[in-house]
Amino acid sequence: MTPITRRDSMAGLLGLGAAAALPSGLRAAAPAVLPGADIPPQGIGNKIRHIGYSDQGGRPDGVQVMINRKHLYVGHMFSDGMTTLDASDPRNLKPVNFFTAGVNTRTHHLQVANDLLLLANGANIVSMQSYDTGRGYFENTLADSITNRKPFRSGLSIHDISSPAEPREIAFLQMPGFGINRLWWTGGRYAYVSAHFDGFTDCILCIVDVQTPTKPTIVSQWWLPGMNRAAGEVDPTPKGKRYALHHMIVAGDRGYSAWRDGGLTIHDISDAARPKLLSHINWSPPFAGGTHTPLPLQGRKLAVVCEESNAEFW
Repeated sequence: MTPITRRDSMAGLLGLGAAAALPSGLRAAAPAVLPGADIPPQGIGNKIRHIGYSDQGGRPDGVQVMINRKHLYVGHMFSDGMTTLDASDPRNLKPVNFFTAGVNTRTHHLQVANDLLLLANGANIVSMQSYDTGRGYFENTLADSITNRKPFRSGLSIHDISSPAEPREIAFLQMPGFGINRLWWTGGRYAYVSAHFDGFTDCILCIVDVQTPTKPTIVSQWWLPGMNRAAGEVDPTPKGKRYALHHMIVAGDRGYSAWRDGGLTIHDISDAARPKLLSHINWSPPFAGGTHTPLPLQGRKLAVVCEESNAEFW
């Protein structure tokens, strides 16, 4: 099998983005897999049996996948919408619904619990970016990257999925800015959201009370010092680095947050209205940065932290 570099992957993703923007009648011409991937029909994996496949209604740019009542909910990176698949027969996945929150509005990340779906709404930065290469994305704040701003929807939408094939929006919490990047919610009272707000350099932590799903409210925000540009804070981010919350993962009353080139923070969130910083470590430098996913393993008193490949080889 031919190895695929990050450059190849990004080129492939951009190709998928272009394909997703094509009229449906032209999408068939887009490649099903990245050039050179050479994936056999049975799939790849040790002791993993490939039993089904879907191009998600001609939109192959899936990002986040969640399941409820034998239906899959797929957020898209480029297609400005969310797809619902009937997975009652996993060998024959059937697209049954696609909806969009609006042109230029990306709904790529979602969380599902208790017949509710929380959906990120934000700017489709692919259509508004000023990046020539991936370096522009990794080495600049979000606020300084979007130079071709277009109308879009920014905030958190909540959907009733008790009728799984027909998601129904029951609330929308507006967040003025470029919108939500990721969120973490497992059915409790609070959702932990990474979002950009006007006046900030990039995405920060926002805790939302969803106890009454039809009336979500913001209870607190937290950011690294220097990110509140509107308040006159001095941004200490080194040139070519990007401090931005990718997302927080919660275990008990602790929240673990990845800040791209800003490292890892651990918070006491027992009082959601006042998240308290317990520790902050940043290994960039000497390492390249791109802190992406912090996975707490409470039973072992460990946290596994993953880095995203950044602009080093662009």
